Amino acid sequence: MLPTLAEVLALPEVRRGDPVVLAGAGRLQRAIRWVHVAELADIAPLLQGDELLLNTGILLPSTDRGLRQYVAGLAEVGLAGLAIELGRRYTDRLPDVLVEAAEEHDLPLIAFRRETSFVAVTQAVHQIVVNAQMTELEASEEAHRAFTRLTLGRARPQQVVDLVAEMADRPVVFENLVHHVIAYNAAGRDHDAVIGDWERRSRSARMLGTDAAVDVGPEPGRFGRLVLLADAADGELTARQRMLLERGATALAMGRLIDRDAQSLELQAHRTLLTELAAGVDVPHLAARLTSLGLRWKGRHVTGLVVRLPRPGSADELRGVASDLLDELRVRRTSGLVGPVDDERVVALVAHAAGAVDVLTDRLVERLARTGARLVLGVGSAVDDVAGSGGSVREALVVADSAAPTDPPRAVRLYDLRLRGLLHLLRHDPRVQQYVERELGTLLAHDARTGEQLTTTLAAYCRTGGNKVRTAELCHISRPALYARLQRIGQVVDIDLADPENVLALHVALLAREVMA
Repeated sequence: MLPTLAEVLALPEVRRGDPVVLAGAGRLQRAIRWVHVAELADIAPLLQGDELLLNTGILLPSTDRGLRQYVAGLAEVGLAGLAIELGRRYTDRLPDVLVEAAEEHDLPLIAFRRETSFVAVTQAVHQIVVNAQMTELEASEEAHRAFTRLTLGRARPQQVVDLVAEMADRPVVFENLVHHVIAYNAAGRDHDAVIGDWERRSRSARMLGTDAAVDVGPEPGRFGRLVLLADAADGELTARQRMLLERGATALAMGRLIDRDAQSLELQAHRTLLTELAAGVDVPHLAARLTSLGLRWKGRHVTGLVVRLPRPGSADELRGVASDLLDELRVRRTSGLVGPVDDERVVALVAHAAGAVDVLTDRLVERLARTGARLVLGVGSAVDDVAGSGGSVREALVVADSAAPTDPPRAVRLYDLRLRGLLHLLRHDPRVQQYVERELGTLLAHDARTGEQLTTTLAAYCRTGGNKVRTAELCHISRPALYARLQRIGQVVDIDLADPENVLALHVALLAREVMA
């Protein structure tokens, strides 16, 4: 870290000159980037800012106007401090007009009352500056190695956040596009103070202090923000902390591109193809690849299945679920591909006789029930052409993500779900998050600033299908008060609530926000 002006004034080489601060005493915590010795009166254009300027005053202007212009020029370029040695041009004190000008521009002005070795001062300060720069380089290299290890080690978001918080010694929050906390580390601070009422605070931009944020993911694929928090005691964000924040954001972005869990060769081969189908990728030579992996699909129907755990599980848990499914398929002499696609879902694609899928899923549920785990089995629609297998897998993902895992497990199909299920699957899609922000962001920000509950009123209005009498009852207010609130909502979001299509758009956004929570 660069030395402050106060730290420079405390150096032995500087103290020998008996320095006294005549102006700008409130700016002594400013960092010193370099020290220059220059007697020229027109030196300002040659400076870059944050320097300490030393001279004896022998070439300073002789008029009051000239001295004021001299100080104004130095202040304009961002000089950190001006130190003048007494005894040559000025014998016992600096001109009052020079002191007054420095005070007006809040420029620290120091007088050396004894002869001072400018060479010794510059050497001492430059040594500190160079050491600080070397320390920053070493810290940058250390951070590079640490974040590289995390990335190559397939670290989860929480591990990245923990490392940033540890190295920056400040609380860190990773939020998604709708301001929900994905991971955080309080860095020893009060957890409620860090994430309490986070969404409202983040929306209204009233954070804990001089915090900073970096987008995670490149535009237009941005999917969140990494925020480094501070309170009044922490001071301004340092260059090293900014570097750590950016490294963390890069690691989070890279983490989405790297496979996390090593599997057996069979499961790994299955997983590669199933992941492509789940992601909606146009798989070239799909039929040939399915056949090469052992799926006997010709003359049979194909169905996608998804088993979801109640929470992210370990690699062993996921392999255990996948192995149970494979074993049961073999017992039933049914060919299928099975593999985990992330840390809480196992996908299967099975080939079966027409009309036999219900019996098959019942047997699979029975097998999963023996584990004693809370699971849900999402079942896609059976298709008679492997070209539709990706759609069946994605349908099963929708079902599994929307239904709650139970003990014993149960099989759930798409006709058990409605719009909420679709939105639940899409809750991590930045496009859906952007839609929610576009439709509701203004209203949510208004509520955050004013404390009103207009969003709650709008949600009740949508749930009742626009029934104002029922809405007033749910909100425990009179109908005239409800009419006033609805009018206010229309004004805030600039929309006509009498238009059913507008209400539908807002209702979809409200449902999406609810499932994101």
